[in-house]
Amino acid sequence: MGKYSKRLHTSVTGASAIMIALSGCSSAVKPEAAAATATADNPVSVNYMFDFNVDLTEGTLLKNKYVDFLQKKTGVKVVMDAPSSAGYNDKLNIMMASGSPPDAFMTSTRDTILKFASQGLLTDLSPYINDAAKYPNIAKFMKKEAFLPVTQDGKIYAFPYSRFDALTQTVYINKLWMEKLNLKTPKTIEDFYQVGKAFTEQDPDGNGKNDTFGFLSISGLTYIGQLFSASMDANFYKIIDGKVTPPEITNEYKEYLKFMRKLVKDKLLDPEFVTTTTQIYMDKLKTGKYGITSNFWHANQFPGYEDGTVDKVWEAMDLPVKMDGSPAKFSYNSINRHYIGIPASSKNTEALMKFFDWVCSDEGKKWLYLGVEGDEYKMTDGKPEILKQKHSLHWGFSMINPGQYDDEVKSYLGLVYPKASIDRLDNAIKNGALDQLQAALPYYPELSSFSLTKISDEYKVKAVLGNSDIDSTWDDYVKSWRSAGGDKAIQFWTDWYNKEGKNLIK
Repeated sequence: MGKYSKRLHTSVTGASAIMIALSGCSSAVKPEAAAATATADNPVSVNYMFDFNVDLTEGTLLKNKYVDFLQKKTGVKVVMDAPSSAGYNDKLNIMMASGSPPDAFMTSTRDTILKFASQGLLTDLSPYINDAAKYPNIAKFMKKEAFLPVTQDGKIYAFPYSRFDALTQTVYINKLWMEKLNLKTPKTIEDFYQVGKAFTEQDPDGNGKNDTFGFLSISGLTYIGQLFSASMDANFYKIIDGKVTPPEITNEYKEYLKFMRKLVKDKLLDPEFVTTTTQIYMDKLKTGKYGITSNFWHANQFPGYEDGTVDKVWEAMDLPVKMDGSPAKFSYNSINRHYIGIPASSKNTEALMKFFDWVCSDEGKKWLYLGVEGDEYKMTDGKPEILKQKHSLHWGFSMINPGQYDDEVKSYLGLVYPKASIDRLDNAIKNGALDQLQAALPYYPELSSFSLTKISDEYKVKAVLGNSDIDSTWDDYVKSWRSAGGDKAIQFWTDWYNKEGKNLIK
């Protein structure tokens, strides 16, 4: 559900730079006045801690073209510290507890933000975000739902880096096999079952052997399970009998498990899914023995198609429709990659918000997608031309992103991706939706000790493999989930929903 971003790791030390910068921020000038008068020649230095895993092949964290460019455009000098990822969270916790945190920090988890907020350590950004006169680009371009995960009691405790491709998944079907077997495009769950059955039993690769499968998944049933859980309405949080209810204890989820069990029993789904890692999945795809999967819109996990020609074999298509014929949607618990928190002790909140507002502007959009004009791109007859790829440092210095996906952004992406990839992204966006209820659930510290995910995951595997008869064990599974803390979680979420959530969710 929206959780696929990874980076290469290089340790960068910068604690000394942070402390020097912190001591240098002390001034008799009021922060608001400093922000208002900040210029390229008289910048506001903002100390920024970032979990940055990047090979520094161009400049340093404190001196590079992006620091200079952003200072010129915004009057803000970004002073970045990037501890080793292995110790990032520990250092962040220490600095927040020390009373001398940076002006801003990055975290990929909303629970970290809400934990610090519950301790009174973060700035409430809602007065800034809601001030359209002062921050017009934030008001115009930021998606309101991007703030849901970090909103509590009417306050907003972080600014999101919202992805343009937050809705990432699309269904892929082997169109060469479809043509070979003269099959029609599947639309319903039963259609998908029958096509998967034909792919398994009718020798679509023509080698005379019984060695093909209709469906390919990885452990956790990612890439196939989420396809059918969506179509069986078993992937969104719901209000059932007045209570906030996660999908994995609903009757729809039970029917979804029974369908997945049928795929395994009839040998349409590769039975090795339990031990199939991402790398094994890629190796299996390379064999050409599989007919249907789901994957990222850019198809970077399809080996052999690095040149963007994945569409020669694989066709992107819609999810199977729901039982009532309505469109199904992949569910996502967030549309954000990470969050920027601003400690309550920061003296540069307004400077940061002005910086964020510029990043959200039309000029900032060019920066986000094209980089530095004259270095990474140039304008020719009103159209951008890529000169070289943006350095990996770029996205970290952006701090935030409004996640826009309009015709202008598509034209910029078209400079990097082939049209077929953009078409698949359009397909992924059409077939996905944010689970707003799940995204907005409040921070519940006890939840991490309940092992609810472990209970549901273990039952899912046993049920699909046939090690547990679903009809006879379902009630016991639900009772186990509820008694292990599930009922407490549901009550906590429901109390929040009745007090605040129902007014927050569209």
